[in-house]
Amino acid sequence: MEIPDSFTPYLIAAEDHRSPLHYGVDHIGIFRALFCRILNGEIQGASTIEQQFVRVVTGDYSHSILRKLKEQMLAILITKKRSKEDIAKAYLAIAYYGHNCAGTKGVESILDNNLQQVSEKHIILIVARLKYPKPSTNVVRWEGKIHHRALYIKARHQRATNKSRHRCLKR
Repeated sequence: MEIPDSFTPYLIAAEDHRSPLHYGVDHIGIFRALFCRILNGEIQGASTIEQQFVRVVTGDYSHSILRKLKEQMLAILITKKRSKEDIAKAYLAIAYYGHNCAGTKGVESILDNNLQQVSEKHIILIVARLKYPKPSTNVVRWEGKIHHRALYIKARHQRATNKSRHRCLKR
């Protein structure tokens, strides 16, 4: 079974809201992350969905500039060969969602094998696991993080939907 199209707008809202504006590398995100690192010493992510897909496929999670550069080059190449929708669905199909839960089979186990009739709430909770995979222990703390992340994703998705609707009305 494959991940339904209904998952991708929530993935984009959560992980890569500028996805339509780039070709696998988000330069604005990179500059934001560098700026925050230099100014505040704070570490932020700037990986696109394409880069996250490359990281999972290659299995390279090292913290190095070389890995990042390779990841970015591969993300650009993949974007030239496949649609963003296909890449997003492929990423969801292999991503890690937590303890004993990975890929499409993991999503199916969360949803009791019901991928086609999944609610918005469940889609959001699954996408939230990309940032906070379910641990094998200390689930209470994790549930708070997931709840907070789900609210964030829902708000981001709603903003994106409103912007899109507003652009259509302007035309």
